[in-house]
Amino acid sequence: MLLTTQRHANIVELVRLERRIFAAKLRTVRALLNWSQTELAARVGLTQRAIHKLEQGETEPRRATVHAVEEVLRAEGLVFEDRAGGFQLAVDSDVLDRAARPAQKRRTRRHDLGVTSRQARVTNYRS
Repeated sequence: MLLTTQRHANIVELVRLERRIFAAKLRTVRALLNWSQTELAARVGLTQRAIHKLEQGETEPRRATVHAVEEVLRAEGLVFEDRAGGFQLAVDSDVLDRAARPAQKRRTRRHDLGVTSRQARVTNYRS
């Protein structure tokens, strides 16, 4: 019985370590690529809250999530190699060149609904 309890404790600790490693990978990638949690989430197909929880090590990532993250990173020229107790990151030189460039402002698309304020609507009806 004691042996089974010890194995269970070892497995729980291993799972906890894997979650922390995955969390560290996500934070590393975002820092390197200068991405927000929202941007990473959009590229992976998750919510910003899900990325936050994964980065905190609060949740166990699903296999599909890990696979989606790996695909996005591979497309960006980043490859992680798992090592005992951690990981190694291989980065293409063009990734570093992109990261060194100043961040460009993103344009937000705004939709014109025809009325910009309640006051404008009231004014139009009085005319």
